[in-house]
Formats: sequence, C-alpha cells, structure tokens
Amino acid sequence: FRSPDCTLAFSDGLFELKSVDGKKFNYGATLIFPNKDKKFMQDKVRLVVGMKWGDKGQQLFDKGMIKSPLLAGDGPSAHNKTTGELYNGFGPDVFFIRANAQEDAKPHVYFRSKHVQADKEEIYSGCVGFAVLNAYTWENQSGGKGVSFGIRAFQTLREGDALGGRAPFNPDKWIVEL
Repeated sequence: FRSPDCTLAFSDGLFELKSVDGKKFNYGATLIFPNKDKKFMQDKVRLVVGMKWGDKGQQLFDKGMIKSPLLAGDGPSAHNKTTGELYNGFGPDVFFIRANAQEDAKPHVYFRSKHVQADKEEIYSGCVGFAVLNAYTWENQSGGKGVSFGIRAFQTLREGDALGGRAPFNPDKWIVEL
C-alpha cells in the first residue's frame, strides 16, 4: 500500500545495509507521520492482525499483547539512547514507524518522479514523500507476537527541513550568476 505523506528520517538506510545485531543486515528508514494519519496506518496493522490471528488476535492487539509498529513521536524510541534528547522532527504531534527491507530486496528510491531514480546525495533526513509499504505479522519465542512494516519504495515529493546529518545543497542559495 501507499503510505500517507511522511517525513523521512535516518535516510542512509535506504541506500546502505545496516545491522542491529551484527549478524543480519537490512535496508530501512524511519518514516514520521502527523497524528492525523494514525487511523489509516492502524487500519493496515489491524488488517494483517485479523488475517493472521482472527478475532482473538484483534482482542490481543487491543490489549497491547501484540506489538504494534506505530511508535509515539515523544515515546522512548524517539529519544537518542546516549543523550536522552528527542530526535529532531519527533514530538507529541507525530508518530513514526521503522520500515525495513531484506538484504536482497533493496528499496527503490525515486526523486519526485517515477522515472527518476534517486541517489544518496538527493535524499536526506527531513525530505517529504511517501513510501510503498507492506505490513506483516511475526512471532518468535523471545519477542512474542507483533506486526512490522516492509518498505518497497520511497519517493520524494518536496523539500523539508533537514533533521540533521547531511542537508541538501541548494545552489540557488549560494551560487550566483556572473
């Protein structure tokens, strides 16, 4: 499905494999949404919960016993683990997801057109766009049950405020005609 418009964070993960445990490598990014879009995303989560676990799963999800991929914009995961500071672009007016793709399924990244593939220099944390996502369920002995998002593609729609790291270079701001 196509996500609502969102702000991209931790954009390098769309181009570079990252590892959390040092063993398994994935592509991925964090997508920040205004709270007004929460119902849309929650409906996608509820759909896959129902498909996998039926009515009983819906009840467990409502009780918080199935992990949701929708994270509070001012919750623990929105803070830097070293400094405790809230990441730029996060806060009480937003929620976010982390969407991943396996090593052999690098996401397609487009720059404002489905005909223009983007590179790492054009995509930055803070740009606004949308993602092509899939929601899926999982269960394991240590983590229990949950839902996560996979990312197939991201397309920028417009510039946004850089959230840190590398900001886009705007020649109109610095370079003059002679």
